Amino acid sequence: MKPFDDKWLFEKAYENAPFAMGVYSLTEDRWLRVNPSFCRMLGYTEDELVELSDRQITYPEDIVLSPAPLPSLSSIEKRYVTKTGGIVWAAIGLSPLTPDSGEPAVLLVQAVDLTAQKMREERLLDSARQYRLITEASLDWISRHEPDGQATMTYSSPSCKAIFGYEPEEMVGQGAIPLVHPDDLERVLHFLEQNRHTGGDKVTFRFRCKNGDYVWLESTTRYTYDKDGNVNEIISISRDITERKKADQQLQESEQRYKSLFDHNPAAVYSMNLDGDYKTANKNLQQITGYTLEELIGMYWGPIVAPKDLPKTLHHFELAKQGFPQSYDLTIIHKDGHPVEINSTNIPIIVDNEVVGVYGITIDITERQRYLAQIEKLSSEYTLILNSVTEGIFGVDSSGNAMFINPAGADMLGFVPEELIGKPYLGMLQNAFGSPAQQSEDEQIIYRAIREGHAYHNKEAVFWRKDGSSFLADYHVTPLIDNGELRGAVVVFKDITGEKEIIRAKEFAEKADQAKSEFLAIMSHEIRTPMNGIIGMADLLAETELTEEQRSYADIILQSSYALLRILNEILDFSKIEAGKMVVNHEPFDVRLVMEHVVELFQPKAAERGIRLTYELDGSIPPTLIGDEGILRQIIVNLVGNAIKFTEKDGHVSLTAKLDQIPGRRDAVLQFLVRDTGIGIPADKQSQLFQSFSQLHPTINRKYGGTGLGLAICKKLVELLGGAIGVDSQVNVGSTFHFVLPFELPGETPSADALAEHAQRGTPAPALVSGRESGGSPSPKFGPMKLLVTDDNSVNRLLLLTLLRKLGYEADYAENGAEALQAVRSTTYDIVFMDLQMPELDGFETTAAIRRLKGDAARPAIVAVTAFAQKEDMEMCLASGMNDFISKPVFAPEVERVLKKWSPHEFYQPHQEKD
Repeated sequence: MKPFDDKWLFEKAYENAPFAMGVYSLTEDRWLRVNPSFCRMLGYTEDELVELSDRQITYPEDIVLSPAPLPSLSSIEKRYVTKTGGIVWAAIGLSPLTPDSGEPAVLLVQAVDLTAQKMREERLLDSARQYRLITEASLDWISRHEPDGQATMTYSSPSCKAIFGYEPEEMVGQGAIPLVHPDDLERVLHFLEQNRHTGGDKVTFRFRCKNGDYVWLESTTRYTYDKDGNVNEIISISRDITERKKADQQLQESEQRYKSLFDHNPAAVYSMNLDGDYKTANKNLQQITGYTLEELIGMYWGPIVAPKDLPKTLHHFELAKQGFPQSYDLTIIHKDGHPVEINSTNIPIIVDNEVVGVYGITIDITERQRYLAQIEKLSSEYTLILNSVTEGIFGVDSSGNAMFINPAGADMLGFVPEELIGKPYLGMLQNAFGSPAQQSEDEQIIYRAIREGHAYHNKEAVFWRKDGSSFLADYHVTPLIDNGELRGAVVVFKDITGEKEIIRAKEFAEKADQAKSEFLAIMSHEIRTPMNGIIGMADLLAETELTEEQRSYADIILQSSYALLRILNEILDFSKIEAGKMVVNHEPFDVRLVMEHVVELFQPKAAERGIRLTYELDGSIPPTLIGDEGILRQIIVNLVGNAIKFTEKDGHVSLTAKLDQIPGRRDAVLQFLVRDTGIGIPADKQSQLFQSFSQLHPTINRKYGGTGLGLAICKKLVELLGGAIGVDSQVNVGSTFHFVLPFELPGETPSADALAEHAQRGTPAPALVSGRESGGSPSPKFGPMKLLVTDDNSVNRLLLLTLLRKLGYEADYAENGAEALQAVRSTTYDIVFMDLQMPELDGFETTAAIRRLKGDAARPAIVAVTAFAQKEDMEMCLASGMNDFISKPVFAPEVERVLKKWSPHEFYQPHQEKD
């Protein structure tokens, strides 16, 4: 056999090689030959490829062949671009074919297709990336464990930080078994043993955190095995179900409570579907109907209901199915045939805003109906007795509402019985509003009879008729007690005065009241006449060109005049109300503007005192109401002013208005509340608040001032508008004054007095202006002295400081006795001007405290400055340790006399003024 030719063998190997082969010319930068495998790999024919350079078929980023000399690189990996644009990975082997010259001009290129391998590697990398992303992003805890007895952790996903407080690195190397709660350990070990063979189950257990607490986990595990079938690794996925466990426990408790309420409810409790079939029921329904629970479940309620009540029951059931709870009485037929009176309540069962059934609650009222029938029979008999007696008899329930009144009682009080039944008993005794603390003594007696269960007797009390007239009555109060329970009280009364005595007493009281009101009205008007002149002229003076000092004096005149005018206005308003001459206007107004104006009025004063003043309006209040805007503003101003006056620094005063009800188109009832965090009012003093000229305590009057008419006027104005006013207060906590007023709504015809004029109102006083002489302060007239002015009234304090400044002295001042005492302790004064009535310490107490001091602090001459100008007042001041006395109003010559007399400069001669 002829041996094979080497060239022939090479050609055969070249043509049939399973990998790509080609000859590449570096000098010509093109392929010289390529084998069929190269063509199949790239999709080109050999003729097409020999016309291309390597760069033209190489992926742009992988171009490595060039005509330049190659580095010593025998193999590389690169990407080719196929004829159709696809990418092929290839492992390239380069073998230079060296000619005789010794330089590589031609390369033998061998290319193995790596595309499938590269895709497998990419899938593996992608799988690894996905695994890492899942394990790192999963909220579940993914862990890997050695199959040793401790389940030592070899991997922990990052979620362990949020669940257990451990960093992943801290968990690796720890055993998982020691961290399982001891009570759950046996269950976990059993699960691991069982799951090794079965797989797919879950186990719940408690796992210890880094801080020692335990969380509930729900875990699944998988095992990996080696080629011999031995466990190689345990992989676990665990979820934190602590919150779910808590929710399950709460649900279980809720279900237990519901079951207890359902099973042990004294009423019959059941549920029905929309067709009226019973779905569930407790044993009480069995007792009421006589049917067993087995008979009831699935049974329609219709056959149980008495025929006469079937339409009514069907009507209420249909309404319940529409989402409206129902309660009604009806008769059912017991299984043995006798009727049973029941009260049934139907409540819709709503799931996802859809009614899916009806709950029922039923109680047996047969005995109650019999009891009511007996009561009705007895009531008829006793009504005959009550109607025949001449004494008045009425009964009130435990809430103080009238239950009954006999004709004689109603006749004496001037009412029709129907006007009183169900109304508070207050109207039977006195035409008044208010809480028990504001009631009359007789009302409080009845109130105590109801609350305490004691009988009372009053031989001479005043009862009021509907028309406002009164009569003397002798009455007994007897509590109503049924089976040890206080049900209310019965009042038996009789008229013990003759008609002439009543008329005479009434006329006398009316004449005296009218005389008082007329006197107050006349005096108020007479005083207002010169006051108006003073204010008017002072206003004109303020509009002229004045020096700063003159303008300060004019401002003081105006402020003092306005303060006096406010007091006169209170007296005049009170007298108008008392005389029945206050006119109520009915005009449209916006309550929001009233509130805003009042708050704007008091905001500077509140800010000056360090008090936070706020207001709030109910958004449902109509924008326009019909009523007396002026009277409403006066009520609110009085109450807010009082609140600010009795609230200390850093306190809070709030004004609130809300809509209580709109009974119809004509009326809108508004409730106003003025709250403060002030000194509060003792419970035993609250009944005096709305009385005329009433002030709770001299010290309060001394500190805060006032006529004692403000709240009395508020009460009368509120009642004049058809409303009611009251107060809730606690000492050192604060007070809430609340009143309700009815207003008409727009579109209705106003009353006849809608065209009446507004009542005259006072104008707020301007702020004080401190004045100084434009030409500078003069020299001290009686030698240098250190002076202190003590007065709680800013106007009086400013007047005295101004007089001293005109004499060449800049004095210190204190606003009360405590401040004055502190000032004397820290500074040596020559003269102290001392007001007598001040808060904290009055003038007498402050003087005594100063005289007890040692050294120079006890030395100053103390001069009393007071409105009490009687001889005995002067003697009292001197006896208390004071040195001199000046009466108010203070005049400059008196101040000059005091300075000259008590100046420590004995030989100082004041200069003589020229004529």
